[in-house]
Amino acid sequence: MLADAGFVPTVALGWRAGFGNFLDKELGSWWRTRRWLIHLVLWLVVINGFVLLVGLGDGPRRSAAAKFNEVMEVFFQVGGFFGVIGAVLVSQGSILSERHSGTAAWVLTKPVSRAAFVLAKVVAISVSFLTLCALIPSLVLQGETWVMWRTLPYLGPFLEGFGLLVLHYVFYIVLAIMLGTLLNSRGAVAGVALGFWLSGNILPNLLPKWVLRVTPWSLTKGAGSLALWHPFPIQLWQPALATLVLSAVALGIALWRFEREEL
Repeated sequence: MLADAGFVPTVALGWRAGFGNFLDKELGSWWRTRRWLIHLVLWLVVINGFVLLVGLGDGPRRSAAAKFNEVMEVFFQVGGFFGVIGAVLVSQGSILSERHSGTAAWVLTKPVSRAAFVLAKVVAISVSFLTLCALIPSLVLQGETWVMWRTLPYLGPFLEGFGLLVLHYVFYIVLAIMLGTLLNSRGAVAGVALGFWLSGNILPNLLPKWVLRVTPWSLTKGAGSLALWHPFPIQLWQPALATLVLSAVALGIALWRFEREEL
């Protein structure tokens, strides 16, 4: 019966019970359907297409070095803008829709713990989304800069900037999943998550400067500066560490709340 439902019988191991099976099921919803292809095409068009337009613009009036710097900044800005929206949209209903449809209650009658249910979704969405929205576009970016200017980004700084971008995405994925355990509307989940992100474009001008050190709001701008070895007003390890802590807190709240959910 379990095999027919897509699960393979396993020995329950506390909070890890069913994690492997459920993770495989969640990854399959990305990679064994056309979902991965849709996302891949979308992000290549949105991010790398925008980079290409910027790189080919202005004709010969700007130097190759100036265009290269602009393209690098655009990659992180566009990725940080549209990528966060995508991260929230793919995560907002991951738990909420299954709560409303009764699927979560049915799945949890199988040997799957509630913690494994939440963690499998976080891992599957993070791995899949980051591969399609961050990793592959960043590799394509290398090809674009090489073809246009025979130049590649410095690997070390670029990887550091890439790491900040990834951390930025992960925070909003976990935040949206956490909100999905607390709220009862997709609109509310998306509104709160995107509202927090949009606040990062307004509130830093009104609040003390230390706020940027304890929020993820400076990560995408910092990622571009870091990749180009440009100075940045704050030490970026501070918001990076704060974002890691905030992500862990949001995940802890999601696990705590879902354990107490009446399904």
